[in-house]
Amino acid sequence: MHTRLSRLLAPLLALLATRPGGALAQGCAMCGSSFAENDPTTRAFSASVLFLLVAPYAIFCAAAGCIVVLYRRGMLGRRAPVIPLSSRHVPVPDGPKEVSP
Repeated sequence: MHTRLSRLLAPLLALLATRPGGALAQGCAMCGSSFAENDPTTRAFSASVLFLLVAPYAIFCAAAGCIVVLYRRGMLGRRAPVIPLSSRHVPVPDGPKEVSP
């Protein structure tokens, strides 16, 4: 199984590595034509797009990290002890008993 996967994966990676970089980095037509070549707005726009892309991943990784830490510390894996139930009948007391001081 491992060799079959590597046989399929190696040509795919070689194909992706030889593709021109410009074809992989194309954006929408509006983003490409809105800004000039050396416009400082272009850099700010790119930084804002990266920020918007990173934020959901950061939130997800932080939540997953908290779950892993809590699980490793044993807070999520802790369970109550199992109480075995006996099949024999447990006698019930007849009623309240008087206690003398």
